[in-house]
Amino acid sequence: MIKVALLLTAVLLVFLIQNLKAQTISSLEIERLINLKAMEWGVDSALVKAVVKVESNFNVRAKNPLDPSYGLMQITPILAQDFGYVKNWRSPSNAEIENLYNPSTNLDIGCGFLSKLLKKYSFDETVQMYNVGEAGYNIYNVRNYSYLEKVKVAYGIYS
Repeated sequence: MIKVALLLTAVLLVFLIQNLKAQTISSLEIERLINLKAMEWGVDSALVKAVVKVESNFNVRAKNPLDPSYGLMQITPILAQDFGYVKNWRSPSNAEIENLYNPSTNLDIGCGFLSKLLKKYSFDETVQMYNVGEAGYNIYNVRNYSYLEKVKVAYGIYS
């Protein structure tokens, strides 16, 4: 009986350790992913790093308590739907939400959005639209100059 309990404890410990390792990602791996996704989408990696710094401070498990946005680049379900990662942004599944925390998925969506914006707008407009949304900026005239300044400072550091 004691041997079975010890064996089960050992198996549980191995599982927990492997699960912990699977959920951690080094800063070098994040930087490598940023460079890869930025290159894939034709976006300056310094801009992506600046947005990640301001949005999540490089925390892959960051969650905005005020609205549903997740991960490194604070991706919302509605934006994830635009890129095919969520079926219905109004009621994303737990698996879809968990996938938004995945650094590769998160950076793919964020870099894709930045790329789309940069093709149509100036640097300053793009950065603000990343924060308030294209509709917020163009239709509702929402501006966040504080956010823009924070990204510009971080961009200067990463350039």
